[in-house]
Amino acid sequence: MIKSMRLTRHKTNQSGDKDITATHGRAFLSCLTFFIVCFIPDIFYAFSEADLARLLSSKECKFCNLLNADLSNAQLSGAQLSNATLNSAKLSNANLSRANLSEAFLTNADLSGANLTDAYLVNANLSNANLSGANLAGANLSGAIWTDKNKCDKNSYGECKRTSLEGLPSSPEGSPGRGVNTSPWLPGFK
Repeated sequence: MIKSMRLTRHKTNQSGDKDITATHGRAFLSCLTFFIVCFIPDIFYAFSEADLARLLSSKECKFCNLLNADLSNAQLSGAQLSNATLNSAKLSNANLSRANLSEAFLTNADLSGANLTDAYLVNANLSNANLSGANLAGANLSGAIWTDKNKCDKNSYGECKRTSLEGLPSSPEGSPGRGVNTSPWLPGFK
């Protein structure tokens, strides 16, 4: 009788091991699918032609999909692009002065030489964006995720200001600022 109990337990453990292996396989496939969908979207998705046409004709394209779009040298002064997906977009030398880019996704975007004067970039994501030679004079960067993935403090105009460990404001050297007595620009107001 003792031998049969041991044998039964052994069989249960062996079949249990098979269930564990199948569970691990399903978990691996679920994690792999999640990784592909969330972290490598550039491979599977491109910009919407309809969204691009709407932006170029009306300068209004809230919540648009402009992923990887080539908007180099585009004249988009005053454009409404809040919540737009512009990840990996080419915006070099584009005129985005006074554009509303609040909550926009600009991860890995090329904004080199872009005119972002008085642009509204509140809570925009600029992680790994190329801003070399971009004009940010007066741009509202409050709450934006900066190129180094740090968050800008409120009242960040013309440069991303961050609070240092001592509680004093700190910001990158050489960034053109807005000026102390200049009122902030808000989208929709002149």
